[in-house]
Amino acid sequence: MTAGGARFDNEALDELARAFARGDESAFEALQAQVRDRLYRLAYRITGRRDDALDVVQDALFKVYRDIGAWNERSAFYSWLYRVTTNLAIDRLRRRRRRTVLQQRIAERSSRRPRPGAEHEAVVDARHDDAVRLAQLRRAVDRLAPQQRAVVALRHYEGLPLAEIARIRGCALGTVKSTLHQALRNLQRMLAAERRSEGGGHGGA
Repeated sequence: MTAGGARFDNEALDELARAFARGDESAFEALQAQVRDRLYRLAYRITGRRDDALDVVQDALFKVYRDIGAWNERSAFYSWLYRVTTNLAIDRLRRRRRRTVLQQRIAERSSRRPRPGAEHEAVVDARHDDAVRLAQLRRAVDRLAPQQRAVVALRHYEGLPLAEIARIRGCALGTVKSTLHQALRNLQRMLAAERRSEGGGHGGA
C-alpha cells in the first residue's frame, strides 16, 4: 500500500478557515478547491464506492460551511476536517453494510468463481497475477471493520503518522496502534485464506 499525494499546506488552510470563520465567503470557495480531491480519495478508501465517496465529501464540506465554529483553532484545520470526513465515511459504510449484508455475501461468492480462461491468461500474461493480488487486497480491505478500514486508509494511503491519526480519530495513540495491528493481522489472515481457497488448499492440521 502506498501513501497519498502531497500533504496539505497547513498554514494556508488554517488561514483560509479563519477567514471563512470571520465571514469571508470567498475563502470557503478557495478552501474547498484545495481539499476536495484529497477528501474524495480518503472517503473512497474507506467506503470503497465512488458515489458514497462523493456524498461523503459533499456532507463534509457542508458541515464545514455550517459548523466552522466547531473547529478549535489551536489544532490544524485539516486534522478537524479529516476527522469529520472519516466519521462520515465510517457512518455511511456501516449503514450500507447493514442494508446489504446478504447482497454482499452473494457478490463475494460470485466474485470468487474462476472465470473461463483465467488460468490461460495467467500463463500468457504475468501481469494477471498482479491484478489478482490487487483484487484480493481490495476485497480484504472491504471486509475490514469500519474503524480498522479508516485507520488503514489514514496510515497506508494518506501516509499520516500514528500520532496524527490519533488526533484525527479523537482517541489515544495506543488505540490507533492496536486498531492498526489488528487490521493488518486480519488482512493477512483473509489474504492467506483466499489464496488457500484459490489453490484448493487442504492444509494439514
